[in-house]
Amino acid sequence: MPVEVEPGDYHLVSWAGMEGESSFAVPVLTEGESTIEELKCRMNRIYGRAADGSAIVNENLAPLFHGEVEKQSFSRAGREQTVTVPLVKNTNTIRVILQQISDNRVDVSKFEFSITDDNGLMNYDNGLLEDETLTYYPWYTAQGSTDRAATGRAEDETEDTELSVAVAQLTIGRLVVENHPKLTITNKETGKTVLSIPLIDYLVMTEAEGHNMSNQEYLDRQDEYNMTFLLGADMAWIKTQIIINGWTVRFNDFGELE
Repeated sequence: MPVEVEPGDYHLVSWAGMEGESSFAVPVLTEGESTIEELKCRMNRIYGRAADGSAIVNENLAPLFHGEVEKQSFSRAGREQTVTVPLVKNTNTIRVILQQISDNRVDVSKFEFSITDDNGLMNYDNGLLEDETLTYYPWYTAQGSTDRAATGRAEDETEDTELSVAVAQLTIGRLVVENHPKLTITNKETGKTVLSIPLIDYLVMTEAEGHNMSNQEYLDRQDEYNMTFLLGADMAWIKTQIIINGWTVRFNDFGELE
């Protein structure tokens, strides 16, 4: 990105991936008048779907990146100088799979998937600013099937070895360890909550040992999560384990995570 600047020391901030899309908005600043504190990025949202009129996001958000170099010196005018600004991807894809371990069909239309978080307003340093709670809904749902052997119950195989699955995909904003986003799945027919979990608590469990990074760095580096929840015959979540990005997370005591 070519930029003409006068010699001096600069604080560089980049919001990348926004050209030609409408998922996010950054104010137009005026040279010599605006301050860096005005350089906020706001996620666009809509109102009206929720009964209380609260804000929702139900689109496939365009990938958003943030980068910052706090002090960069530029030498004399007319000299070409290349600066690398490291980027962090703020948008995350959450793919949720409900897998039935009995012979009952999982009808994706009978479930409502949502994630709540207040992460729709980002400061110039990529920290989250106070914002209203956003409810994210899937922009994609699908019906599918999988082999019974994939559940580890191959001994139960019959002629019909397919198990029913429901798939929902959501795109959400930056995940920050200080926040408490919640993933909730509700059975529309019964009105009962199938599951309601603290999302970040589960996601950070999948970091492999030996990476020597903080939970926040792990969340900033990872941007796709595939979560598989196993349902029993009563369409209730079997709470002993979930599968995230191929990692099987087992629980002996899951009370604190509900």
